Amino acid sequence: MPEKIFYFDGNCEFCTSLSQKLKSVCLDPAIQFESFQKYSNEELRKMNPSLDRRVAQGNVQLLWEGRRYPGFFAVRKLSHSLRGWRWISPLLYLPLVPFFGILAMNLLKAVRSGKPE
Repeated sequence: MPEKIFYFDGNCEFCTSLSQKLKSVCLDPAIQFESFQKYSNEELRKMNPSLDRRVAQGNVQLLWEGRRYPGFFAVRKLSHSLRGWRWISPLLYLPLVPFFGILAMNLLKAVRSGKPE
């Protein structure tokens, strides 16, 4: 199993478009982008004990060398490998940025899906 996998909900329009955009600017060929939909709960738990379909539904997850990064934290971890975004990566670790990042992702998801979370 690869050590760097970005999982997204293939049934979520926001998650799918986000993963496609990130994949198009990702500089690290070792990172794979996959929909979690093709895996059972048991297979997901084998990859990471805290990962299952309920947790991954309507969200993105990054498994990086055995550690799980959900939502904004997945994008923040991946930002170090993104063309055009590498310079902003350190700013994503400043205080309160995760709070606003999580809020922004939820708002974007609600707007894209047409329903609030």
